[in-house]
Amino acid sequence: MVDFAARLEDIDVARLAADPTHAAWGAVEDAWRRHPILVFPDQAGLGPEEQAAFVAHFGPVLEERVPGQRHSFVTNADGHDIDDMGDAYRFGALTPHMDFTYTRFPADGISLFALAIPEAGARTIFYSNVLPLERMPRTLREEIDDYHVRCVLELDAPRTDRVIYREGRARPGPMTQSHEWPLVRSHPRRPGTRMLFCTHQQTERILELSDEATDDAASRALLGRLFDEFLYTEENSFVHEWREADLVFWDNLAVQHEREATPRSAGERTLRRVSFCVDGSGIEETVRFLAVSDARQTFA
Repeated sequence: MVDFAARLEDIDVARLAADPTHAAWGAVEDAWRRHPILVFPDQAGLGPEEQAAFVAHFGPVLEERVPGQRHSFVTNADGHDIDDMGDAYRFGALTPHMDFTYTRFPADGISLFALAIPEAGARTIFYSNVLPLERMPRTLREEIDDYHVRCVLELDAPRTDRVIYREGRARPGPMTQSHEWPLVRSHPRRPGTRMLFCTHQQTERILELSDEATDDAASRALLGRLFDEFLYTEENSFVHEWREADLVFWDNLAVQHEREATPRSAGERTLRRVSFCVDGSGIEETVRFLAVSDARQTFA
């Protein structure tokens, strides 16, 4: 199992958020340069404004589901402004993904703060997008360097457990939001870093190896090899076992994440989310795509 996360003990995130000149910022910034996942345990009392202020140190905080609100909740409980969300988003498994790759503006970074964790526990599994390029054969690395992928989200048939390159779209049509990316992409915030940019949940096909009107067996075969041999392996993973008052902050471009199902009967799992993006907002892109009034109507 790869250790690409840093656990930062004895750092009070709320105090950092209140003081942008605090000496501990140096250690946090250095850890962020070297690790795409930062874990801050024991942050009891961290409020939404402090969490947002911490994330704002790295880039513009995104407005989440409620207009004007810079945080949202990932929860299997009622309330928290998520009552209109579908059960898949609330209780179901999430296959590996990066947030908003089907828009022009994938989030740069995401933070989750654990407000409530079931007694049996809950975990998030992360996979590096960077390390597989270092491990694969040079011939394969050269082969994929000029390829592009299409990432999609079917807004009228959302399934959080989808492996879309293998299953295909449920109902091709105008309600599918999509964006195309290089399969091997330069990281816009980490100079000199190259990364794979494909996921189970949102990557539909390699454009150079497929055509929507014909069979795309070659695209499926190559994506399957990348996923099975290099991306979704134990040696390329980091598993975070949640405890209440944990704050986890990760680079949404350098790593992807997945979640196991947590039904309501397992106990409450409530995480408060704050994210940032320098270039724009994938949330606002989806609101415009759907022609709705605000983000509360996007994932119902």
